Amino acid sequence: MSGQALIIGKEIEVVSEVNSTNAYAKENLRKNLDSRGYWVFTEKQLQGRGQGSNRWVSDSKHSLTASFVVKPQPWPGKDSFWPVRAQRLFAVCVQDSLQEFVKKNVLLKWPNDVYLDGKKVGGMLLENGWQNGQAMWTICGLGLNLSSSPAFPTESSHLYAPIPALEFLQTWGGIFAETWKKRRLQSDDVLLQDYLKALWGFHTYREFELISTGEVFGGTAVGVDEQNRIELLVQGIQGIESRHYEIKSIRWR
Repeated sequence: MSGQALIIGKEIEVVSEVNSTNAYAKENLRKNLDSRGYWVFTEKQLQGRGQGSNRWVSDSKHSLTASFVVKPQPWPGKDSFWPVRAQRLFAVCVQDSLQEFVKKNVLLKWPNDVYLDGKKVGGMLLENGWQNGQAMWTICGLGLNLSSSPAFPTESSHLYAPIPALEFLQTWGGIFAETWKKRRLQSDDVLLQDYLKALWGFHTYREFELISTGEVFGGTAVGVDEQNRIELLVQGIQGIESRHYEIKSIRWR
């Protein structure tokens, strides 16, 4: 384990091998955690996780696996529940900064995927720690395919950024830091509107699957609510209905 140079006030803590950077960050949370945050980075992640029971497949030579650890931020209005706001804030900052770095149209697929040219190139996993009903820390895990690898699923893609992962984090991380600094005090409404603009597959009729039953049905995603549930317009008995689904209850087909 060793420290790396600061990127606009955000230190990169490098660990040679971990089960997951999120798990490592939780087990080794710093007492002096503040709103600037820091990154935990590894060259080799053994048990990367995605949403729910999904696994994140990475390749040490072609992937970035890192976690951004930060103290919950104060923000004006405070209409949103912090975990919902944190998810949108991190996602939009990742999308904005990646788009600037790769000069391509990067999008977000609800709830936590990063998309480029219609294919998945990365994913995010956020976790929060609580004390007396108050969020005390937030860990934002990020996995990105930087360049092509036979280890990646055939339906995925990459960012066309063939540089070592640590070098990528040091360079792109500076852009991310500036984006985070700019956006962390934006109103909930502005953040939500930018999040919705960045979402892939919205306002297009698609198939979805209920995870509990395997039922497949068609619908059009039109928004997310205050709990970050996806809003779908589907054909019901009485006509078109608006239905809301939790993150772990539905998947895209």
